[in-house]
Order: sequence, then C-alpha cells, then structure tokens
Amino acid sequence: MSAEERSAEQSLALAGRYVDMGRGEDALGVLARLDADSAREEWAHLLRVSALLLEEDHDAAAVAARDGLAEHPDSSHLLFQLSVAEEARDDLAESERAILAALAIEPDDADFLCQYADLTMRAGQLEKAERLLARAGAAEPGSQRVLRGRVQLAYLRNDDREAERLSRELLASDPEAMAGHAMLGAVALDGGRAREAAERFGAVVRADPSNHAAAEAARLAKRESRWRRLPSRLVTRFGVAGTWVAGVGTIFGLRALGFDTAAGIATVVWLVFCVSTWIFRER
Repeated sequence: MSAEERSAEQSLALAGRYVDMGRGEDALGVLARLDADSAREEWAHLLRVSALLLEEDHDAAAVAARDGLAEHPDSSHLLFQLSVAEEARDDLAESERAILAALAIEPDDADFLCQYADLTMRAGQLEKAERLLARAGAAEPGSQRVLRGRVQLAYLRNDDREAERLSRELLASDPEAMAGHAMLGAVALDGGRAREAAERFGAVVRADPSNHAAAEAARLAKRESRWRRLPSRLVTRFGVAGTWVAGVGTIFGLRALGFDTAAGIATVVWLVFCVSTWIFRER
C-alpha cells in the first residue's frame, strides 16, 4: 500500500469516527481533503451523505447520494440514504422509488424494510407497515429500529397502552433511546399527564438541543401542566362525554339523595369548571 493510499484510508477512518460521534461538520472537513480518486470511493460517498444528514442539510444529502449512485449504481446503501434524504425533504414518491430499488438488491435487509415501513405509515398504510416490520423482525431479531417502528405503529393505531408497553421495552434495552422517551411523552400528553410528558420531552431536548419538535412538545406539556389547565387536562384524559356524564351525574345524584346543598355547590363547581375550560383552552 502506497503512502497516499494509507493516508486516504486513515482519512476515511477518521471521517467515519466523526460520523459515529455525530460530528457531521468535522467529517465533511476531512472528506473535503481527500484526493479525487479516494473521494469517488463508495465508502467516501456514504460518509459524505451521512454527514450531511447529521447536519440536516437534506437537499445536499440527496444530491450527494445521487452523485454517489452515478458512480456506484448498484449500491443498495446509497439508495437507502437517498430514500432517507428524500423522505426528510417530504418527497415521498422519490423516497419510495429509492427504497424499493434498495430492496430489489437486498430484499431481507432489516433497515431497508423499516425505512419502507416508515414511508407506508406516513401514507396511512398501517397493515402494510405491520407486514414489513414483521419481515424486518424476522431478518434481525431484537433490532431496535424494528421496535421503534412497532412503537410508532401502535401510536398511529391509537393503541396508547401498546405504544407505552413497547416504549418501555425499548428503554429497557437502551435507556438512551430517545425515541422511547418521545413516545412516552406523546402518550402521557394524550392521556392528560402533562407533567410526565414535560419530563419525557425534556429528556429528549437535553440529549439533542437541536430537536425543535421535542422542544415545542416540551413547551406545550409545561403549559398544560399549569394548575389553571387542570379542567382541560381532565377533559383530555376522560373525554368530553365522560367528563359531562361525571359532572352532571354527580349533580343529579346528590339531588336524588336529598343533598340539595351539596348539589348546589356541585352545580357552581361544575359551571366554574366549564367556564375555565373554555377560557384557558388556548393559554
């Protein structure tokens, strides 16, 4: 191996370490110094796209993936990266074309199957997503990406109990899995447990301050946890019908039992509850 080849190999290894550490900008700096021949290697293209995805420059990542595919048209991993980049750009048709091409080369790759499942979930094709995740799970038992997909699928099916169970299973296998914290936060917020939701989303933001979606969810959860939002949280947790049945049923139940004074107090409390729910619904 020549000195130039050894130097290029070391540069690619360094760029790979930077990508693993989440330092996309540093990886791009190393890759920019490669000689022309080394920069055309498949591994160099893969690292460049990975670094651009880390930097959330999805337009550039899609261009870089296509550049790589121009030189390595049979690279299933570049096709996978292109699918990820196009999905981030909200071009789901291009994303699907890319992942189907990747699966045509490697039909049993768990990551490719999970990526396709993500796309089908976004399209509302939940049964198809379930089949894809089952194939991915069979190809790679214990895969955390498969488990994350199942968590998302349960949530989209409004099965909060299953989403919570799977999220806790994900966190049991990897306490640093932010997807688990985010999903538990979403389930808690849906269930009216605003304080718990704020803690979960806060953990995600502390791990990744650039996660704007989690930051907004944490802000919403903190707002919901204020005492004046208690009536709205009760309605969220038990539903409008359930809350009305409980309130009105209590008032008439007290009157039927002859507790007129208590029924009068309950009526006042119920009116205050209804008014406060309306006043503070957007605050």
